[in-house]
Amino acid sequence: MNWAWPQVLKPVPKLVLMALADAADDTGVCWPSIATLAAKCDLSTRTIRRSIQYLVARDLLLVEQRYRTDGSCSSNLYRLQLQGGDKMSPAPVFHDSTSGSRSQCPPDASVIPITTNRTVNQSPPLQETADSAAASKPAECGGGDLSGLEYPKGLSAVERHEAAKKLTGLQVDLAQQLLDELAAGISAGTIRATPLAYLRGLIKRARSGQFTPEAGSRIAEQRRRRKQTESAIRSSVAAAHKPADLPIMDSPLVRKIDAMRRRSQGID
Repeated sequence: MNWAWPQVLKPVPKLVLMALADAADDTGVCWPSIATLAAKCDLSTRTIRRSIQYLVARDLLLVEQRYRTDGSCSSNLYRLQLQGGDKMSPAPVFHDSTSGSRSQCPPDASVIPITTNRTVNQSPPLQETADSAAASKPAECGGGDLSGLEYPKGLSAVERHEAAKKLTGLQVDLAQQLLDELAAGISAGTIRATPLAYLRGLIKRARSGQFTPEAGSRIAEQRRRRKQTESAIRSSVAAAHKPADLPIMDSPLVRKIDAMRRRSQGID
């Protein structure tokens, strides 16, 4: 706790910082739940969340989302921004290191502030390191070039990179079906966890042979129709630039585009 004492803060954020420092190990890492911090500081959970956001804004704290093996949110992992490698007191028993204690507390994802450059939403929990490593190995069904996959529009660049790593080893068609299912869930607003956690659950089902495309089939059909339309437009544009003595493709869409081109050029 020596590092936390000299920090110049308002009383309430200072109390929350001291509680985190008291629970942290020598590297400044701990994962108490919001409910645990609220009980320890004798504050409301809302006040705890606001204080954590304040500490993140002051560059004193980093927040990482943790997940259970079923993909649901667990308590956050906190990293104190130690300077000079100060040592801290050993972690007391007020953390949520067991699955039983985590299940008694609500997910803490809401405390992650909007300033995402200071936080990491998609990090897996420490307890799942072995599972994550196993998931990155090629699946029995073989792999393929995943560079041409289409990702949901709602994913950030970082989330797409993490999703690509999780899909490694899957067949291209299967990987696209999983992404389409994720896109459908995002569009419908039915995903209760984070998109990456939801995708992790889909991949787990796919590797065990229990995945069946559902809402994602609609996304795939929309993509097929879009590509068909784009192909027709490209063909029509190419046909419109052919010499006048060459026949133009007999298509309503091509004739319409050619008519618009003629009007714009003043051709009768």
